[in-house]
Amino acid sequence: MSISGQDIDQDLIKKYEEMRFEKKPQGMILKIDSENLILEKHTTDSFEEMVSLLPEAEPRYVLYDFPMKNRVGLDDTRMLFLFWMPMESPVRLRMQYAGAKSLINTKFNGISVQIQEDEKSSLTMERIKSKMAARQGANYQQIG
Repeated sequence: MSISGQDIDQDLIKKYEEMRFEKKPQGMILKIDSENLILEKHTTDSFEEMVSLLPEAEPRYVLYDFPMKNRVGLDDTRMLFLFWMPMESPVRLRMQYAGAKSLINTKFNGISVQIQEDEKSSLTMERIKSKMAARQGANYQQIG
């Protein structure tokens, strides 16, 4: 599970896959603890509630199964990878998280949209909806 060794614990990947195939709004907040990527929180909270759980001065990775409707109006979800990198984070942490970011994209299949933010004020539902719709194209519309 060592980040420096470029591997992630298979149990964490399994939890992600289970979440992804449930197709309901839920998320995982991941953090680097020493050299390991760990699950800090799995939540079925709304996206806004999950954002409120993010620390003000430490980076995190968030994987959130975002509810959407496809072009024929059926409910669907798309996996959002939010790279939370607040400007107040210590440089050492910022470098550590930035260096391991590609590992998330490589090891966690099915990520539809990747967004990086550094201010909670930027993490409004309207802004995320807009980014999701822009990156998913005309085939999907955000619910709500």
